Parts: sequence; structure tokens; C-alpha cells
Amino acid sequence: DELDPVICMLSEQHRQDDADFLGILNALRGGVIRRHHAETLLSRVNATLSGEATELHTVNVDVDRINDARLRATEGESRTYHMTRTGKANYVDSLRRSCLAPEELVLKVGALVMCIKNAQDRKYVNGSLGVVTEFEEMTGYPVVELHNGRILTMTPDTWELRDGDKKRASLTQIPLRLAWAITVHKSQGMTIDAARIDLRGAFVPGMGYVALSRVRTLSSLSLLGINKMALQVSPEALRIDE
Repeated sequence: DELDPVICMLSEQHRQDDADFLGILNALRGGVIRRHHAETLLSRVNATLSGEATELHTVNVDVDRINDARLRATEGESRTYHMTRTGKANYVDSLRRSCLAPEELVLKVGALVMCIKNAQDRKYVNGSLGVVTEFEEMTGYPVVELHNGRILTMTPDTWELRDGDKKRASLTQIPLRLAWAITVHKSQGMTIDAARIDLRGAFVPGMGYVALSRVRTLSSLSLLGINKMALQVSPEALRIDE
């Protein structure tokens, strides 16, 4: 009562402006999916997308298998970037669980990559896709051509865990990860340019909503498959939403 906070209700959608797609997502979030919603989604099974798209899968084993195979099939020498860290082990471990950066990032020219942090200068955002075109001669840092045509040298960035003004832990790594595939869990918070999504193995309520809402339009979505669980939301989430 003494704090008297200002309460802000977020009601405007910014990621999607496709009315049909928004209708599906709103119905999914509200637990009121109808036949026509499901039929529209099913029409995107194996839909053709222009250019390369990230695959979203439900489990890490599928993601690692796809990324490893695609990287091996890419010709050329690889470059490896190792994460550095500061802080006590328990704080570092806590920060690692919430950080998308890999401990060891292995790249080649031609690798499909995804930015995993919002740039302070707004040159890229969390989820921006691109291709490694070269490695900078002096530094060895990867040069990436984003799907929007912008060409950037990707330099190390830092993730921090703070307790008030005190820094408890930090991780430093190139803010990229291989993007031929990513888990639904790791995709949370991202806006992805185009995605092929496999929801045949969806195993918790809400997983389908998280995956589908990563893209902006139906035309940028291709489904590899979907199950009934992917169309469910948890009763607790519905109660909270009410």
C-alpha cells in the first residue's frame, strides 16, 4: 500500500499482425480451439518456406543431432569459441541455466546461426537469423549476414547475474548458436523469421502455444507434425489469465 505501484495491463499484440494467425493463437491461449483453427494449422503441415528456416523440436537430442549433422556436412574449417565465466560455482550454474549461449560454440562459413541476445545498438535482436560468411582476419570473430541483409561482425557479449548492485556471476561468449534446429524451450522470448516446427512430441500443456507464437505469420510457419497435447494449455494458466 505504501509503495502504491502503477499497474500496467499489457493488451496490445506486437509480434503478429496476421489476423487469421492471431485468431488461432488467441483461441489456443484461451483453451477454445475449434475445428476451423485446427484445420488451418493442419494446412501448414509440410508447407514450403522460402529460404532457410529454423526447425523447432521438443527435445534436445533431436536438436543436437540435426545441428551436428548439418555442421559436419558444411565444408571448410571450423572455428571454436569457448565461454569464459566469473563468480562462484552456484551462481554460475544458475546463470548458465537461463543463458542460451553454448559452452563451446563451433562455427563454419555457411553455418546457419541465430542471435541469442538483443544488441544494445539494435542491430540485431534475440532470434535474428543469418549465415556465417567469413571470419574476421585480425580477431577471428564470425562475420554474419542477417536475413534482412545487414552484415555484422559478432563480438563477445556478457550475461550477468546481479544481486542489487553486486555482480554474482558473469558469462562471456559470442551471442550466437547454431540455428538449423533449436528446442521449443530455448525459443521462448524469440521472434523467429521462419520456422519448421515439429510438435508430434509435445509433452506438456502450453508447449504448442510457445512454439507457434515464435513466428509472425502463418506463411512463415511450416509444421512437421502436431499432436493433441500441443493444442492444450494448463488449467492453472487459464485461471491466472482470467
